[in-house]
Amino acid sequence: MREDSRRGVPCVKRGVALKTFFRVKCRRKAFLLNRLLSVGVSVEAVQSTEFGLCFSVPRRQAGRVTALLEKQGIAYERTGFQGVKGLFKAALARPFLLAALLLSVVGVIFFEQFVYGYTIKGNQLVNTSSVRAVLQDNHLDGFTYKGSIDLKKIKREIGALDGVSFASVRLVGTRLQVEIKESLPARTPEEVSYSPITSAYSAVVTKVIAQSGTPRVKAGDSVRSGDLLIQPVYAFTEGESPAPAAGEVWGIVTYQREVALASVTVESVLTGEYKKVRQVTLFGKEVGKTPSSPYQTYDREERLLYRGFGLQVKEIVYRKRQAQTLYHDFDEEAPALTQKSVQTLLAEVPFCARERGAVTVTQKKVDNILFIVLYYTVEQRIDSLPNAP
Repeated sequence: MREDSRRGVPCVKRGVALKTFFRVKCRRKAFLLNRLLSVGVSVEAVQSTEFGLCFSVPRRQAGRVTALLEKQGIAYERTGFQGVKGLFKAALARPFLLAALLLSVVGVIFFEQFVYGYTIKGNQLVNTSSVRAVLQDNHLDGFTYKGSIDLKKIKREIGALDGVSFASVRLVGTRLQVEIKESLPARTPEEVSYSPITSAYSAVVTKVIAQSGTPRVKAGDSVRSGDLLIQPVYAFTEGESPAPAAGEVWGIVTYQREVALASVTVESVLTGEYKKVRQVTLFGKEVGKTPSSPYQTYDREERLLYRGFGLQVKEIVYRKRQAQTLYHDFDEEAPALTQKSVQTLLAEVPFCARERGAVTVTQKKVDNILFIVLYYTVEQRIDSLPNAP
């Protein structure tokens, strides 16, 4: 016997279209499942409810279930749909879902016919803007119908750009993919320079590596900035012939830095006194008097408070400064000044330099002024540009 679906036990359907779903009203649930299994029924998606069971069986076994339930006098409702006909009935039962599905299918089919963008790959030397200009000339700057795109023409025009040896143009889904292989850039002959290599530092030469030209110094020679190191000539017994000067010259260079600390100094310091004023402008014209500082020596700070609708409001702060005599303690301040000077000195040394010793510090006091002199000796290249790093 069947039960009206409006009075049936509510349950969640699970499975696919080729399954048949049953809502069964019974109390001996375990007994019913065992009986179904004993007659060879594959019971799936079993749900126990307050009034009975919900389950599904393969469509081919639905007849066995129906016969068993009617033989036992168990109330049931058969809710599944079978085959294509069942799917059609299910769709008709949900018109809004069917309409949404149809719209989705039509939308996918429709939008697949258009190109919405492009991708450019493989170019490093070729300017992307020149490739983009070709695509825009072929109306590929937005929503473009695939049937109107001439791939061969685009490929031909991109291949004609300077620096392009080969171009691949193809549609990938709803995007146009452009892949470029660039031609090797033409090698330009290097300009031969016959400029001499001179010293950029005052140093003691440690080694000379002449790749071209004639060295004019040797290890142990002392040179000053601007002295000739490698001459752009080849020397023969019969004379000399021009040749580019190339090579490296290394030497010992001593960096020096001197700072002074007076026992008494007069410095301008902030007193902590300040005055705030506001400046208002309307459409570029100042409203009211121009702000001015009440102090003779001061720091000025500005902060924008509001801007909009042609109105601008600034806050201006004047901080008073005054001269103050400061007395310095050499023993207390010299170490910090020395450390700061060492950092400044090391920042002047090239990265390639090889340290020859620690920084040497000497101090000398003359007329209440402490002079701190720092020396730092390194080995480095001393040849001038373009050969020096």
